[in-house]
Amino acid sequence: MDKVIDGFVQVLSFVLASSSTVALLAVGLILLLITSVFAYIAIKSKPEEVTSFFKVAFFVCLVGGLIFSAAGPSLALFYVSQDPIRKKPSNEAIDDLAENKRVRYVIRLISRSPADDALGIDALTQLGPPKQKYSFVADYDELKGYTVKEALDLFGIGLIGGYRVSAVIFPLQVGLYPANARGLLQVVSKVEAGVAPDDRFLKPGKLNQDELREFGDTGIPSYRLDNFKRFYPHYCELAQTFFCGQYAAKDLVGGLYRDWHPLGFSQKNPPAQPCAISTENFCAFSDWGKVRQEFKGHFGVRAFLIENLEIRKIPGRMLFDFQDPLRDRIPELGLGPPSD
Repeated sequence: MDKVIDGFVQVLSFVLASSSTVALLAVGLILLLITSVFAYIAIKSKPEEVTSFFKVAFFVCLVGGLIFSAAGPSLALFYVSQDPIRKKPSNEAIDDLAENKRVRYVIRLISRSPADDALGIDALTQLGPPKQKYSFVADYDELKGYTVKEALDLFGIGLIGGYRVSAVIFPLQVGLYPANARGLLQVVSKVEAGVAPDDRFLKPGKLNQDELREFGDTGIPSYRLDNFKRFYPHYCELAQTFFCGQYAAKDLVGGLYRDWHPLGFSQKNPPAQPCAISTENFCAFSDWGKVRQEFKGHFGVRAFLIENLEIRKIPGRMLFDFQDPLRDRIPELGLGPPSD
């Protein structure tokens, strides 16, 4: 019965996500409503009062209502079988990275053992572990259409056989930090406000006066690498030191694993020992064309840092429990721009 209910809900979501399937379903329901009115009139009328035209109209509305009502779900299932969800190619995602394209909806994926009830979607309380101040999320638009396993690979998490995946998708209504070297250092600076001065990574003098003036800008254009390119080598050097070292703030910033790249994205098939890479190579950047060429096979998805929000307080949140990550897909939800 649970599977039947889940299947019904999934089909309904597919139907409502498309204007054409919604229109077919709406026409069908209207015709069936008219049919019920005709049936009520017929029951209340004497047989000789029911004209041939009335009978034909009743029959046409009944058959038409059934056909149109069935056509909506059938068309939705056909679309699903044809895999109509357009996946964003990596070149487009890299373009989004280069211009720091605005994010409307974000997604948080949490891989878990079926026995780990604490990470089940009905038990999750926050986006990340309670100790974290900031957690990693991705742009929902860059992952929709992919299987959950593919999405995990793009996000640098990877799937363990037999694991399930909990997912939270929600409209962005709080501050978001692109997880490039600059954004990471900004988050480190914020979380270190609660760290003892001697244990801080960004001690006075780590950033010069020009960097400090530029560092405070959190507008969308400020994260475009072309706008802080002269500061990037030093930002990246500091970010690499933080990434590879042991600092109190690291426990407060979740998900800094070997897939992280200082340009602000996760990597498929990341290097086994990124901290063994020289700073010159780790922070190398000349132009985005070279990035497209070098990361063509293992660019994953843009990465962002967001406050470790309490899930039940997130407006417009949508929760998913993917039990078959090899076949389940990040759905097309037909989402418009979130309301301000």
